[in-house]
Amino acid sequence: MMRRNLILALTTMTIGFMVAVLFHTTSEPVVRDTRDIWELRQDLEQQKKVQQELYNEIIKNEKLIDQYSGESKEDQIKALENTLAELKKDAGLTEVSGHGIVLTIEPLLDDENLLGTSTGTVHPELIRRLINELNTYGAQEISIDGERIVNTTPIREVNEKTYINEEPLSPFPVKVKVLSKNSNKLHTEMQTSQSGEDFARENLLLTSKLVDNVTIPPYDHQIRVKYMKEKGDS
Repeated sequence: MMRRNLILALTTMTIGFMVAVLFHTTSEPVVRDTRDIWELRQDLEQQKKVQQELYNEIIKNEKLIDQYSGESKEDQIKALENTLAELKKDAGLTEVSGHGIVLTIEPLLDDENLLGTSTGTVHPELIRRLINELNTYGAQEISIDGERIVNTTPIREVNEKTYINEEPLSPFPVKVKVLSKNSNKLHTEMQTSQSGEDFARENLLLTSKLVDNVTIPPYDHQIRVKYMKEKGDS
């Protein structure tokens, strides 16, 4: 009985975590919406993707409940271990490798080989737009300047310097590594992307290169969860 309660608790926690992440991403108060049509379309596609992922998680966990109820104790333990490994992978806590692309961000030099008006960093809004566009075109995992991008990754500007996961962005060139099931399509899309135009307006060049083996590092910071608390001993 105790083991069944533990299994049910873990399964419920999994679903709760996914719902909490969705709630966190959709419940931020918007004081003034100044997004253009392109930004709204990108956000809509991203929310549809998150919603579909939640539906898939619910179906998967319903199947897990059925498995836990009918298997032997040894099989139940193995199933729990597999579930934990999948959760760590989904949360970005493990290193992953595969086919993908590497984007390079660097100053766009003019005819006199000057740096133009580049401020030496990339504005957070440009990075957020780039991440949204990559996700729209099928990106599975993303790292920027060696920092794994997860649902709770903060991207902000502090004293005119951009920080990702509380780490300052390195000097140019900045590398963006992306895994995708269809890296050729993603590479083609990024060669004529809206992000390329956005970066060019800021005197920055965004280039894409196909790579057979891209390695994305694990997220090595504390996971921020706003809507769940650790339950104390009763």
